[in-house]
Amino acid sequence: MDLKQNNLQGASSQPFRRVVTGVNQSGQSTIMSDGPVPDAASLIAPGQASGSDLWMEKSVPANLIDHSDPMANYSTQSWPPPGGVIARVMKWEPGYSYPMHRSDTVDILFIISGQLELLLEDGSAVLTSGDCVVQRGTNHAWRVVGEEPCTFTAVLLSAVS
Repeated sequence: MDLKQNNLQGASSQPFRRVVTGVNQSGQSTIMSDGPVPDAASLIAPGQASGSDLWMEKSVPANLIDHSDPMANYSTQSWPPPGGVIARVMKWEPGYSYPMHRSDTVDILFIISGQLELLLEDGSAVLTSGDCVVQRGTNHAWRVVGEEPCTFTAVLLSAVS
């Protein structure tokens, strides 16, 4: 099932906290925002999956002078733009699966809790809390295993093949 943009109103539907730093007018480091990701960046498949795109850069290297929040007027997308990056956090419920697919990205996933099975054309691996996988533009699928949800973060880097 595809994740849809979450059009629910209010922070109560957004469980993930995001702290963003920057530089104030005096040139000192400071917290620019602390709270939930804007609703426009929320992802949801009711009863199956929820999450947020935490940050997106349209190109790398990032512009440190631009203090705008790229998530404020964000339109949810599956993959980063060419030359760009998306940071994402997801919580998938037990039994949830994402079908076999391939993208022109390098995806770095960090499992926070639960278990997630990475399915490849030749083999699979079950990832648990503390594990990391670097998925390099290959055909793959995902499946939550066990009785608890799987929470993970992912950084999706645009790539070429």
